[in-house]
Amino acid sequence: MKKWLILFGIIFVVQIPFNLHYHAYYYATHMKDDGDKYYRFAPLLGNNYLPQSYVPGYKIEHIDLREATKNVVTKTNVLTHKDKIEINPQFANYYPSKHQNDFYTITFSNDGKAEPDEELENLPNNTKQKAYASLNRFNQTLKENSRRPIINLQWLWNMWYQVSN
Repeated sequence: MKKWLILFGIIFVVQIPFNLHYHAYYYATHMKDDGDKYYRFAPLLGNNYLPQSYVPGYKIEHIDLREATKNVVTKTNVLTHKDKIEINPQFANYYPSKHQNDFYTITFSNDGKAEPDEELENLPNNTKQKAYASLNRFNQTLKENSRRPIINLQWLWNMWYQVSN
């Protein structure tokens, strides 16, 4: 009987890194917010494959790097019939009009904290609010559609996240 318990324990311990990697988007979007604008999925876009089923309606471009996959996510007609958002691991650009080159940029730190850039003078006054609203909509879509793990290790993900950042 002890052999089976030991074997089961070893299998469980070996499975932990795979669980955390495979369900990273689930864990990142289900972390508690502390009032600041964190988009913890952003760093994952630089090294963790994003399945299309996690963000229906968005276009994902997978750029294969040597040992990782960089994901660039775009969507037009997010909040209005003419806007566009482009999200990558370092920043998100919100275009109030997809036919113009003027955009609002939100830069992400290494832990996913949003740091807004200076607003361009020729953008409408509500561009910043629309940029965050479209980013929040993407985050919510990812949260709703990411695959839930069979064994939820959210506590371990949170602990690892606190230590690594």
